[in-house]
Amino acid sequence: MESEDRDLLAALRAFDVLLGAGIGLESVLINLARGGYGAISTDMERIMKGVNDGRRLEDELTRAATRTKSTGYKRLLTTLKTNVTSNTDLIEDLRRQADREEEERTERIEKYIEALEGMPTGLLTVGMLGPIMLPLVAVMPYLFTVPVAGITAPSPATANMISMAGYAISVIIMAMIGLKAHTKDPGV
Repeated sequence: MESEDRDLLAALRAFDVLLGAGIGLESVLINLARGGYGAISTDMERIMKGVNDGRRLEDELTRAATRTKSTGYKRLLTTLKTNVTSNTDLIEDLRRQADREEEERTERIEKYIEALEGMPTGLLTVGMLGPIMLPLVAVMPYLFTVPVAGITAPSPATANMISMAGYAISVIIMAMIGLKAHTKDPGV
């Protein structure tokens, strides 16, 4: 996920509120450039610096759109450029885009939840049953001391080592299950 995508919905809502309140586009860009929107604020600051240096706003928006890899952010910049050159209904266009971004975010969150559905059960199973079952397995040879076909009970040190190895494996499995949650993070 691109860094712009994380703050895109918040930036779109800010555009909606500020433009709806009657604030001009350049003032909104300056407001967003002051911070609070991550990479978008940095990019808006770069755009406004270019405008202050005498370049045209639409050229700066085009330059920013070519720099980004985020399709949603590229769509925002293209919408802003279209408004500057054609004077379209910017507020309505941005509202539609914000609604689309919100739907996409909701879909990403639902997929994330579905992907992690069995994780709590897995963690509970390994975390609860592992520490209960491993000592039983280590003690089992001593409970049934009848030698069968020449098999003898392991020494206490061996049984202790087997238990500790089992605990370590349980912790590793729990860490791998937890790592799954972080690798599938939708970034919202």
